[in-house]
Amino acid sequence: MKRIFIMDDDGLKEYVPLESLQKQKDSTIEKSHQDMSGEEELLTIADLVKKFKVTRPTIYAWMNKGLLNKITIGGRVLFLPDDINELIKRMRTASS
Repeated sequence: MKRIFIMDDDGLKEYVPLESLQKQKDSTIEKSHQDMSGEEELLTIADLVKKFKVTRPTIYAWMNKGLLNKITIGGRVLFLPDDINELIKRMRTASS
């Protein structure tokens, strides 16, 4: 960010050109959007079908057994990645 320092009778003053502030604001917004999108992207049933290479009825059976914690938003069934990772850990220890 560009800064301009000016000495006058009142002392040293710092000025930041408006264009520098706008660039900083744009990059901050972009970074926060990237942080949000990468933070916790919810998974769909289709994502789990691909990830586990199982059928949709298997995913529904896991939900009914309580193996998967679902989040329902607007009629859509979604899953937190952390919950899926926890399920994978449980499956690994059960098969050992």
